[in-house]
Amino acid sequence: MSSKQLTPLGRKIVAAILGTTCIALVLAFVLNLMPIVLQFRQAAVSRTLAQAELMAASLVAAVDFDDAAAAQESLETLTLIPDVMGAAVYVTSDIPFACYGQTPQRIETVKKVELGLSSLTVAMPISSDMSGGVLLISLSLEEQWSMMRGYLLVAIFSCPVILFCCYRVAILFRRRLGDPLEQMTDAVREISLNKDYSRRVDYDSDDEIGVLVAEFNSMLSKIQSRDQQLSHHQEVLEETVEERTMQLKRNELELLQNNRLLLSEIKKRAQAEMIREEVERINRHDLKSGLSLVIGYPELLLSEGELNSRQEKHIKRVRAAGYRMLDMIRNQLNIFKMEKGIYSLSRRSVDLVEIMCGLEEEFRPMLESMGIAIEMQLNGQDVEGREVFVVPGEGPLLRAMFRNLIQNGIEASRRGDHVSVDLSDSEGKSVVIANSQTVHEDVRRRFFDKYVTHGKENGTGLGTYFAALIARTHGADISMKTQPDRGTQITILFRSHLQNVETPQNLPV
Repeated sequence: MSSKQLTPLGRKIVAAILGTTCIALVLAFVLNLMPIVLQFRQAAVSRTLAQAELMAASLVAAVDFDDAAAAQESLETLTLIPDVMGAAVYVTSDIPFACYGQTPQRIETVKKVELGLSSLTVAMPISSDMSGGVLLISLSLEEQWSMMRGYLLVAIFSCPVILFCCYRVAILFRRRLGDPLEQMTDAVREISLNKDYSRRVDYDSDDEIGVLVAEFNSMLSKIQSRDQQLSHHQEVLEETVEERTMQLKRNELELLQNNRLLLSEIKKRAQAEMIREEVERINRHDLKSGLSLVIGYPELLLSEGELNSRQEKHIKRVRAAGYRMLDMIRNQLNIFKMEKGIYSLSRRSVDLVEIMCGLEEEFRPMLESMGIAIEMQLNGQDVEGREVFVVPGEGPLLRAMFRNLIQNGIEASRRGDHVSVDLSDSEGKSVVIANSQTVHEDVRRRFFDKYVTHGKENGTGLGTYFAALIARTHGADISMKTQPDRGTQITILFRSHLQNVETPQNLPV
């Protein structure tokens, strides 16, 4: 609460009651005194007029006979009236004909009353034969002040009694009105300092203050209930925070342990990868060394001649198989680079007709043993072997891609079926490889994913994956569509902005 000094409301109530009482006493004194003074003055005027009228009648003879001594004697009878200050008789001049006491000045107006604060002057005409005779009588009003002083003394002595009674009544009102408010103020101050909402104001009444106290106590009850709920929630929250903190610490420790294990695994994997790469490098070197004999002897036999057509045919197939194995060894490292996105493609003009014819000759033993044929077309016309269909890329990679796709088509076909290869450049350069069988539903959505295979005894699930990887490396789009009535079609579409490669003049047919 504010530290400003407070003036108790009870004190203000007492001050207001006493102030109102004092103002009421002053007004009552003034309003009661004024009629009394006014009545006294009116009575003095009436009494003086009557005395002046009697005195004027007694002076008629003295004025008619011009007997100043008789007039003086008549005026001296006013000594019987103690309030008369003086009197005078004027006849024709401003010089008094006869006077008594303090001589009043002549008043021209006949029968006039001059009323001052402390004196009263009455002019009364004398009905004599001499015109202009007038009697003036001055009367003192000091008695009114004596009366006012006595009234004031009574008021002075009675005011303390009245104020004391009013003070006692004010105390009762202060206790009735101020004590509940003071208790509320003390409760608010204590609640503000100690946050103790169990404090209540003990007051019961059917007036507005009683309603205010009851509502104040009700408000405190609600605040106390909410404060208890908040305290309970705070305790629960603190317990929850402490529990979560411990859980976070445990998770942090577990994370640190997992990080250590992960680092250890990474180191082990890095060492294993390094060992694997070294082993693969050694294997590739050893395989290449062995393949040099497989490729070299057929070349030597073909160069020496003296072979019949059947022997020459078989020797060429052995040579082709050796070169195929060499391409596979070389492509193994290239495929790893493609997966990591670090392979740099060297684009050259590649004739797909030549590659397809070479693959047909390469698969001929398999085709003859399985009773399957390969049909190749270029823009809807059968391929004879002299056509040219050029796309940009690397020949060994494209040969490996089509070898995998055609081999999958052959292995999926049945005896008497055929595998078709359609080359087209009507809407961009595209190659469609199709067979009459459908792909199983379990692998349709994952056809080009790694290690996905179905129905092959020794299948690894890498052929279509490598084919898709090579196609995307060349910027081509590869897709598969399979239907029960039309079999399976694999489409490779080479993008048009990658096909602006000139055909060399000496490109072999």
